[in-house]
Amino acid sequence: MNFTDPTLEKIVRRWKWTRNNSILLFESAQKQNILNYVSKTDQKVSYTFQPILFQFQCLVTTTDAYYRKLSKSSNTSYGILVLDDQIVNKKDTTIDIIKNQLKKQMLITENLLKSFTSKNLANSIEDILAISNHEYLHQGQLIIMFREAGVDLPERFRKAWAL
Repeated sequence: MNFTDPTLEKIVRRWKWTRNNSILLFESAQKQNILNYVSKTDQKVSYTFQPILFQFQCLVTTTDAYYRKLSKSSNTSYGILVLDDQIVNKKDTTIDIIKNQLKKQMLITENLLKSFTSKNLANSIEDILAISNHEYLHQGQLIIMFREAGVDLPERFRKAWAL
């Protein structure tokens, strides 16, 4: 990987492992035709859950927002994806865009962070860690939604988390 800061290299390796698990979950949800599945809610609660597809829409748009923030972009808004200077709202992020972005974001984020020094890391640690933390949050939601939908989680994911 050839990072300037070895600690940051470890963080990015871990996040890439996490992202690869998200890719497995996405591919499985698509194959099992459950991207539109919505968790069951109790009739007495006022909130609703978003479909499985939304979990991935949120992953790619939030990762993009952190990437833009870390790269000092002028637009650091959440809930959007910036593609070729075009803004795509979270809910308009298509399956094809998600499929492309899940993989692409690993490469561009790694390339951006390779040049970060220890000082850059210290100044940006919260944003860098937030990318992984956000991914884990959605993976937790996806575990519940896959189980409710009656669909097995990908084998590698089950083994990694002893599920």
